[in-house]
Amino acid sequence: MTVATQLQSGQYITLKGNLYKITNLTHITPGKGNAIVQAEMRDVNSGVKTNTRFRSAEDVETVEVRTRRMQFLYEDSGVFHFMDQETYEQIEVQKDFLADSIYFIQPEQIYDIAMQEEKPLGIDLPARMTFQITETTPPEKGVQGKTKPATLETGLVVKVPLFLEEGERIVINTSSQEYVERAKD
Repeated sequence: MTVATQLQSGQYITLKGNLYKITNLTHITPGKGNAIVQAEMRDVNSGVKTNTRFRSAEDVETVEVRTRRMQFLYEDSGVFHFMDQETYEQIEVQKDFLADSIYFIQPEQIYDIAMQEEKPLGIDLPARMTFQITETTPPEKGVQGKTKPATLETGLVVKVPLFLEEGERIVINTSSQEYVERAKD
């Protein structure tokens, strides 16, 4: 058990028999009354996002989770195969389980996968990742502040500045799925 004020983003908790991953926390201290903790959470099993408020002194049941460094090997019919970097053990993860994370899974890339016993709970993505633009309209010059859609090598469609063209590599914020900058490689 942990006091609500000690919760952190990325932590797993049990609430009403369901397992949740905390995605965002906000501590609210109103002028009158007790402080509260607003938690944005995602149900690990269903993927449904929810918001919950905890009183600051409320006890919350946390879940013991360990992280394993795993390399993505390949995808076969909606099943993603990962290999543990220490034991070389392989696990299979269903496409539905990964949700929007599938757009950030690249071959031979190493990811941190949260595990409870031997069951994968989720994948922790780097804050930023680099991708190649595979499809977009031709670049326009002299126009600032406007964007256009661009399809990346993983199928993700993001809005990018008008000056970018196919084949360029760009950096994407994985949490917001937004363009950050041109890649410097």
